[in-house]
Amino acid sequence: MRKILIALGVTAFTLTACAPTPKLSEPKGLPYIAEHPMRLDLDRIEVVKAYTSPGKLPNVEHQFPVPPTALIQQWVQDRLLPIGHEDYAVVTIEDASVVETPLSRTDGMAGWFTVDQTERYDASLKVKVEVFDRANHSRGFASASATGSQTVTENMTLGQRRKVWVDLMEKVMTQLDNELETNIKGHLGTYVRG
Repeated sequence: MRKILIALGVTAFTLTACAPTPKLSEPKGLPYIAEHPMRLDLDRIEVVKAYTSPGKLPNVEHQFPVPPTALIQQWVQDRLLPIGHEDYAVVTIEDASVVETPLSRTDGMAGWFTVDQTERYDASLKVKVEVFDRANHSRGFASASATGSQTVTENMTLGQRRKVWVDLMEKVMTQLDNELETNIKGHLGTYVRG
């Protein structure tokens, strides 16, 4: 009986060691970078970071190669172009979190032969664009939010996990860009100049 258990253990170890590493698609990049910026009849655009990362689990956005707050700040530079002389806008980053949730693993002997999904990453972004006049009275606002999730397997390397994070942020940022563009044109259309 002991020989059988040892043989099963060696077989399980061998099969686990030989489990194929997951093939990941290469990140595609941020498609909205190729778009022309929205020209806005504004004097300037300020960015306020209302969201502060806790810097510890379950939040992991601080571990990302480029944190979500930095991606949103870059979005403002890439997509909003002030060309006016009067009013100004404040872009508030209300949420830029990514939360890691451990997933249950296969128990018992079946777990030896299974490559489990071990963590899920849930990204949540929320941004508000508000226009003010020179007297600091609000003239209107547009807001948008975007979410996305991705799981990872137990046999992923740190490099593969980072690719998953990059891919997740590309998808969520593209969703946020689409919603913000639509809502800015819909709610702040009087400031859009082509």
